[in-house]
Amino acid sequence: MLDSLKRRFLLSMLRRQTPEALRSRAQGSLASVLASAARRSGAYATLLAEAGVTVADLAGPEGIQRAPILQKENTFQRFSIQELLGNDVRRENLASVLTSSGYGAISFGFGISDRSEAAMTPGAIDLGLQHAFGVDDRRTLLINTLPMGVVFESHAACVSNVSVREDMAFAILRQAGPLFEQIILVVDPLFAKRFLDYADERGYDLSSQRINMVIGEETFQEPFRDYLSQRLGIDHRQAGAPLLGSSMGVGELGLNLFFETPETIAYRRACHKRDPWHRQPVAFCYNPLRSWVEVHTPDEAGVGDLLITMMDKRCTIPLPRYQTGDRARFLQPQDLEGLPPEVREGMEGLPFPVILMYGRDRDQLAPKWHVDDFKALQYRDAELARQLSGAFRAGERAGAPAWHLQAARDATLSTAAIERGLGGLVEERCAAVDAPPLAELRVYEYGEFPYGMGLDYERKFRYGGTLAG
Repeated sequence: MLDSLKRRFLLSMLRRQTPEALRSRAQGSLASVLASAARRSGAYATLLAEAGVTVADLAGPEGIQRAPILQKENTFQRFSIQELLGNDVRRENLASVLTSSGYGAISFGFGISDRSEAAMTPGAIDLGLQHAFGVDDRRTLLINTLPMGVVFESHAACVSNVSVREDMAFAILRQAGPLFEQIILVVDPLFAKRFLDYADERGYDLSSQRINMVIGEETFQEPFRDYLSQRLGIDHRQAGAPLLGSSMGVGELGLNLFFETPETIAYRRACHKRDPWHRQPVAFCYNPLRSWVEVHTPDEAGVGDLLITMMDKRCTIPLPRYQTGDRARFLQPQDLEGLPPEVREGMEGLPFPVILMYGRDRDQLAPKWHVDDFKALQYRDAELARQLSGAFRAGERAGAPAWHLQAARDATLSTAAIERGLGGLVEERCAAVDAPPLAELRVYEYGEFPYGMGLDYERKFRYGGTLAG
């Protein structure tokens, strides 16, 4: 178990690293990680043989590029879990099973941990919490509202795993929160909106407590972070302000594989300020000693398919070069040109490499219209955003993009007035980026919204798809 002194020592050592040094150390271990996967997993050995690849072919720094690319289709949809498990995994030692979201297909992937991995998890979580929030310096309450059975354990923070129950989360924050010096609320964006509205309905001033947020499950744009900041009374310009940061994991591989830091947030906000109408990728740090990251078949802009190889040779289910479905590219020196000196220096001083995450191709709905563009628009005007639940469906109508939204439960404006306000923002964006106009913009009363959010926060919400009517 890591105590406070060990965490401080490890983080001080980490701050002396450079992205190049971490990648170099990790690259030297890749061949042995792949060889271990081939030796331990019958399913992976089969996939190697079918690709005509031997373990000897995987040797050397470039050997990983000869390994087959794994997806849910050729792993979990083809093999049983028994075949995917490492042959040295003792069934009686299995400790937990976590599913993927099931968002992209009819089947699920699984992340399975044995008891030795489970015993190490709180220490890894605490190291991340100290790095991001200084939990060894402030008494901390972590309220986890993530759905799908995602739970947290910590030795450094007090943890409440309430899932998607805004009433329980609010009661804990309001009544137990004053026992602590800071609160970390772990949320997805849609539930974060619901939680803020729930507190507002009860006349509770959330700015009276120091509330940080770890935002997972889906991407968001900077207008949403601005909206959260306003509702929580946070000024990002103040040193030591609470952190509203994003985290990304993969159910089959692990939690918090990618994470924002104050430096990457400042970078993204500077990019948004310079170009406020274009969609900005999320700037994530990652630790190559934990996960090797590749961008496969990049286009002329350097954006390609995200592949992840977990570096732990004892992984319960080895999944080298696992394709997540996300699009990404590596940060380049030219990305920092023209930014404020303090932003550039902060990024250059990071010990971790940075990858820019663009989301999923299927969320690109039309030229210059992506699901994240609609997410940004609904939060660009804070007063309009208060009139909405956060749920919407974007799709096509007669070959042109269209947008259907759900009004908030207690909306004070008519749906027609909300449509007029949003329509003005849409026109501004179309003019700024030369995007095609919308064929339809419709706001439904809360109870009439036909896309399933009446509201079930247990699953990832599908923002893009077929429109009703």
